[in-house]
Amino acid sequence: MARVLVLSDIHGNLDALDRVIEDSGKWDEVVVLGDLVDYGPSPGEVIDFARSVGALVLRGNHDHAVAYGVDCRCGEATHWLSVWFRENVTLRLLGEGDIRYLASLPTKVVKNWGGMTTVLTHAAPSNPLYAYLYPWLAEEEVCSLLSGSSLRIEGVARDDCPEGMFLVGHTHIQFYKTVNGAKIVNPGSVGQPRDGDPRASYMILDTDRGTVVLRRVKYDVQQVIARLEGLGVTGPYLEALRHILTFGTTRGLEEYARKASGI
Repeated sequence: MARVLVLSDIHGNLDALDRVIEDSGKWDEVVVLGDLVDYGPSPGEVIDFARSVGALVLRGNHDHAVAYGVDCRCGEATHWLSVWFRENVTLRLLGEGDIRYLASLPTKVVKNWGGMTTVLTHAAPSNPLYAYLYPWLAEEEVCSLLSGSSLRIEGVARDDCPEGMFLVGHTHIQFYKTVNGAKIVNPGSVGQPRDGDPRASYMILDTDRGTVVLRRVKYDVQQVIARLEGLGVTGPYLEALRHILTFGTTRGLEEYARKASGI
């Protein structure tokens, strides 16, 4: 194996996924770090893609919520939107086979690629479904999140950081950083970037050379919005999704949340 296409947080956005596939060129394997569904108009088609290419797919918190009928425990800025969308759109579009597929996905996989131990999770390894590993966190907290320890205190030595590569998603923020012997890479979000750049993001991992290339590609956001409208998404829910897709951020969603709650 040499060239791995690594995706995360597609969130039912088939238009963004199609552009990423077109832009990425040839690859030997596809890895998806979770969250195939919610927020986007094509969750079933995204699942079909993952299955058709034999992708290694991790279960994200939104996949878990759909599969097991529990709360997604996502960030406050989008929680209201997530709950409404899952109940009124995602679950309506998916079949029983799709639900079973999401339920079957692993939450953590460890690979040995090119002699390097590589840990794959949706969120941080300490809590693979829900823990947010942001690039600006202090090194001590990053080490705690990587090690699987429940510690969240100062004084965790950098030497306690596990070595190897860690591929994570969940934050929708693309980054690559090293802490001691740990290489942490987040490919960002294909379908809902939230780092201020609305272009679909992904990465290419060369397992023979141990190299990482982070990439972005523009896609037709208006086409996605039109698909959402065609599914009957209106009002503050549509406007909030339009905002995220257009600007690549969840900042400024408070107004739509107030409208959705009737305040």
